[in-house]
Amino acid sequence: MNIESLQSNWALWLALASLLIAAIMITPELLKKTSRSKLNRVLADMKKARKEFRKSARKAQKAERRARKLLARADRLKPRVLREAKKAFEDGTALAKILHDKVIVAEAHVNRVIHDEFPPEKHAEMREKYLPKSEKDLRPFSF
Repeated sequence: MNIESLQSNWALWLALASLLIAAIMITPELLKKTSRSKLNRVLADMKKARKEFRKSARKAQKAERRARKLLARADRLKPRVLREAKKAFEDGTALAKILHDKVIVAEAHVNRVIHDEFPPEKHAEMREKYLPKSEKDLRPFSF
């Protein structure tokens, strides 16, 4: 490559450079639209939602234990402390329910991506792999 070829083929070099820049910009966008990348994105969202739910459920259990302890000593405590403990328990329970719904929505998104983006013969296998059966609540039903 010398100065003469650069001067005579400057338009080709300019076109090649612009094509290279366009390819560098378009390739990641095309990769984001593949079925695997969509599945990986919704799986990451589902994992995050499950983690948030587990964390909030632990906090709700902690608030419940604290409220029970304070209720056992209700005759020696200020009513404000009891109200705050009950309110913290109610808030924790409500947040856990909301985040559980978020987990259900994330699982539905994973199911939708599997259904829309992959061939039907892989659906059952992928659902088993990515959407494990949830553990059933073994506690007795109560109102």
